[in-house]
Amino acid sequence: MFKSGIKHNTIKRKTSEISNFLNFIIWNIVFFSLFPLASASIAPFVDENYESQEDLFDAILNTFFPIFFVILLNVSGKPGSIKNVILPLLDDILYNMITWMIPLIISFSYDDLMSIRIFSIINMCLHVICAVIAIIKWKRVAEVDYENLNLFAIVFLFMIFFPVIVIPIFWIITITHKLSINSIFVIFIILFGICLISLMSIIIVKVLSDRFERIMLYRIYYVLFITCFYSPNIFQTLLITLIWPINFYFVKACVFILVLSLTRNVSYFVDKVPDDFLATSTTMTQCTIRIFTKEDAQEIFKGTEISIEEMQTKITKIDEIQKTMQMNFDVMQKSMNEVKLLDALNQPKDEIAYT
Repeated sequence: MFKSGIKHNTIKRKTSEISNFLNFIIWNIVFFSLFPLASASIAPFVDENYESQEDLFDAILNTFFPIFFVILLNVSGKPGSIKNVILPLLDDILYNMITWMIPLIISFSYDDLMSIRIFSIINMCLHVICAVIAIIKWKRVAEVDYENLNLFAIVFLFMIFFPVIVIPIFWIITITHKLSINSIFVIFIILFGICLISLMSIIIVKVLSDRFERIMLYRIYYVLFITCFYSPNIFQTLLITLIWPINFYFVKACVFILVLSLTRNVSYFVDKVPDDFLATSTTMTQCTIRIFTKEDAQEIFKGTEISIEEMQTKITKIDEIQKTMQMNFDVMQKSMNEVKLLDALNQPKDEIAYT
């Protein structure tokens, strides 16, 4: 009787386990069968029409720009640094991209822009010639002597006066003759007109230079040269992105290049330029502009100051080494004297013990 009860309970337990296992399988089949139904429906917060390419491109540029900002402003004053060659070349590339490459791209992207295409090609040829001539010389900014001074003076005059004469006149004519005038175009006509006024102001100041003090005269030249060199290209880029925006990526790239170029330009005025910097056309132009703020041209370079600091550091290290050697020598001399004294004291005792 007792054995039959145990056997009955065992059978009942096994039956219950089998039943639970079957229930588990059935519920799993039902549960996983619901996944196709769930995958067929989309959550209400999902935007099916959203395309992430533009925002992704924007996010990438916004992410990398602070990195570029730190790298491009962290110039090195050490002789032979690769940055002292790459950064001036990068400045040339960015300047040329803003000056003629962006207008050339839109001239091939839109119809009836033959005048802009011709303007861009002429602009390209002249700027590339200036850049190549300066690079072929392969001089550092501190190595520009009187033999090359005339050449770089011509490059400087071209880089200052060509943009402020040709670019404003061309775009004012283009706006007034080929585009319907509205408030935005009026603003750009005024801005380009300010550039031309800056040019005329340079001529007037040059004629009346005898009536100004030297410091005041240089400060006026400094402001006018900055306006002539930077403003036309900035206004041109903004005008192109407003009138002929090819697509989101083109506009974003133009703004990124413009900001990157201005970031590099600022570095010439907020810090001393390494005297080992490669003397490219844009580098020498900006260094020359900054000279008008200093009485001594060498004040804008950091090579001499660094070499003096390094020399002082080396002298200090040599003094420390000499002091250390002198202390070691004194310790050794003292030890030798103590040994001699001990020998002198021990010698009579040895003689007495021997006798």
